[in-house]
Amino acid sequence: MEFTLPQTVRLNSKKIKQIREEKGLTQLYVATVVGVTIDTISRWENKRYPSVKRENALKLAQTLEVDVQDILEEGEEERHENLDNSEVESREERRGPEDDSTTSEKQGLKNVFIVGIMALLFGAGGLFAGYFFFRPSNLPLDISAVRYLPARCAQGSQFPVLIGVNITPQTRRTILLKEDIPRTLKVLKTVPRYTSIEKGLLKWLYQGDTSKLKFVYIAQMPTSVKEGKRLRFKGLVTIKTSQTVNVNVGGNNCVIAAPFHWADKNGDNRIDDEEILDAYQLLSGVKGMTAVLKEVENLWAAGQYKWDKGTKRFIPQKQATKQEAKIAS
Repeated sequence: MEFTLPQTVRLNSKKIKQIREEKGLTQLYVATVVGVTIDTISRWENKRYPSVKRENALKLAQTLEVDVQDILEEGEEERHENLDNSEVESREERRGPEDDSTTSEKQGLKNVFIVGIMALLFGAGGLFAGYFFFRPSNLPLDISAVRYLPARCAQGSQFPVLIGVNITPQTRRTILLKEDIPRTLKVLKTVPRYTSIEKGLLKWLYQGDTSKLKFVYIAQMPTSVKEGKRLRFKGLVTIKTSQTVNVNVGGNNCVIAAPFHWADKNGDNRIDDEEILDAYQLLSGVKGMTAVLKEVENLWAAGQYKWDKGTKRFIPQKQATKQEAKIAS
């Protein structure tokens, strides 16, 4: 006979705690997802609430990623075949709403205790242990990785490449970023510093907050490359949760060798107001980019520029006004 879940059910406290710990979930995480307090989760696991509402049992099973019957007491089905639902009263309900003053005071004390424990863990060098204790291991992840690469760049000149990585929920994780670049490309600087670099391969091994990360490297276009040649890039982000997850880096994946500055998006030999704002927005907050942005600022202030193949430099040229052009003619 198919089992119909009654209005209230009895939980198997030992199974709940066992499943939660096996999955690496904290009471704080389970309480947040189910929509109850940490104190309630503790009472469920210590059999201080033998009967709970059907909705809470279903939410708890969904959070633990198990069938609801896996967390019920044995014989729960038979018990409710002969017991009228009206006779079963949850101790949870008899105690009154969980947001009453007594529960609030207890929850406040418990929150203070949790904050104190976390401070001790971090202050005593227990960051690693704290991370694994509090992190939810099986949350669904939203991962994005996008590369900014200028459309064109002069042979022998330098240009920045930025890879933005964002992983939510926001928590501490370890990620591996690998960037395949043309073997003829010279990497002059990376922020943060690369973990390893080989011919045609950059690697970063990063541990920390994974929200809105920026990986930047300054590269130099080869002088030997022919004008019009396309140089292609490919990247991969790898993280480990309950399983290994690989995400390709999207965005621009090629740059063309052409006699233009990297910030000159439309290739008209001038840096306009929109282009300098884009350059500053791209590299804002990235350490060591002062000289790179200063060059963009000088070209923007001059109005125009030209590329000197001999010196491999961009030469600022003041844009003549209409009156100056009339006098010169």
